[in-house]
Amino acid sequence: MSNQRSYNQVIDFLSGFTAQHLQIKFFKSGFRFDLNTAETLTNNYPLIFVEPTSHQYINWVQTYSLRIYCLDVKEKDSSNEQDIISDCLQILNDLVKYIQNNTNQTTDFDYQITNQPFSVPVTNYGVEFCSGWYSDVDIEVTINDRDCDIPLN
Repeated sequence: MSNQRSYNQVIDFLSGFTAQHLQIKFFKSGFRFDLNTAETLTNNYPLIFVEPTSHQYINWVQTYSLRIYCLDVKEKDSSNEQDIISDCLQILNDLVKYIQNNTNQTTDFDYQITNQPFSVPVTNYGVEFCSGWYSDVDIEVTINDRDCDIPLN
């Protein structure tokens, strides 16, 4: 059995959070271009979008650097923008707590946040009338230090 944690497993872990969170209506991962597509293809908001930004492998530890967006649609007069800013930031805070507390009991390994996540507010982001936040998060997972899980003959 492999202890290697792939990018897909990290995304599945985050998707598990979004499936359980009562406010989140849509989840997708990909690159910045895919965020624009996700915003225009769904009417399900608020959404979480995960973009990979880098990966580091040091001393049997992998660190996935991710930019995690939480966005919602503003009214044309922006009357709900303050509520969106408040709710989306709370959702990102919930996600950080979820990762740190390992609330996903279906996994047998830990995820840890190794940086001090910060959030940046955005408005008219990607598409017009979309506001929220993004957070840059570094998620660390340990890996197997043996070579038995390398797919070799």
